Amino acid sequence: MDNFINQWSESDFDNHIDKVLNKKVTVNTIEIAGDGNMNFTFRLKFEDGGSIIVKQSPPYCARFPDIPAPEARIISEFKYYELATKDEFLSDHSPALLGLDKENRIAYISDLGSATDFEYLYSQEKKLDNTTCQKLIKYLVSLHNLQIPEDVSFDNMDMRKLNHEYIFHLPFLADDYAIDLDTVTNGLEKVARQYKTDVELKEAANKLGELYFQKTRVLIHGDYYPMSWIETNKGLFVIDPEFAFMGLPEIDLGVFLAHMVMSKNFTLAYTTINEVYGDYDISLMAKICAVEVIRRITYVSQLPLLNSLSFKSELLSISVSVLKTGKIELYENINTISI
Repeated sequence: MDNFINQWSESDFDNHIDKVLNKKVTVNTIEIAGDGNMNFTFRLKFEDGGSIIVKQSPPYCARFPDIPAPEARIISEFKYYELATKDEFLSDHSPALLGLDKENRIAYISDLGSATDFEYLYSQEKKLDNTTCQKLIKYLVSLHNLQIPEDVSFDNMDMRKLNHEYIFHLPFLADDYAIDLDTVTNGLEKVARQYKTDVELKEAANKLGELYFQKTRVLIHGDYYPMSWIETNKGLFVIDPEFAFMGLPEIDLGVFLAHMVMSKNFTLAYTTINEVYGDYDISLMAKICAVEVIRRITYVSQLPLLNSLSFKSELLSISVSVLKTGKIELYENINTISI
């Protein structure tokens, strides 16, 4: 039996589940579960009609094997869910933990059944509804107010360093050509190139990136965006917290808001944050929002945004100003941007 589950047979899973979960099963089918970039994730269907989700974190990104990634990230994800079970709201919106093989970085979690993420928001054909938006912010309220025992540490430093490079550093290098943006949207390469030579912008990103490593006792998800939210027959769930750590809560708020900006749900999202969340640093949230928009448009972590050069150009221009100034109000006219 190879170490990586993408090479396993049904009998390999039978034996491993027996060992880790102390449960006798017969796996009938193995299906890819979700479209995640980082991990091998499969749905195992049993002979008796049951099912389970299995995840493994290889020492590289599952979708991009040439990009190294910390293999212990699945252990951090499991730890996040363990902490989340201490709060009823978080527990109700998280899959259940079933077992963990630390040595091989393999985790078993409950199968939530048929599910859809929120990728559809990027097409702008359907808006985020108010009820769901409130739940998403209430989740962050519960998460950020979770009391973490003093003897618990959660730095997840290797994943933070990886994320830091792709958010605050690489997208702002003038000599980095990791992606030809014209293959994404014709004309985007020239638009993005002018910002990669903006010294003031680079300095703003570097300064913000330093705060990414600030220690707190606040647990954050670390990647709170539409592909980490799924809607099921059992309700809304938040998944894939492999980038979680104890840090500044504005990171989650800013990332959330950035994706609401890119899907033209800014007004609802910002209003809901102010109504539901409580106190936060508006300027810091604004800058995190801006840097997330910039890196999603100008670097390798592309999204299925509207393929419109005018839309992306205007969004970049606004976000550059927001990153430099911290003025969230610059996004208020986002809905008037032409497509």
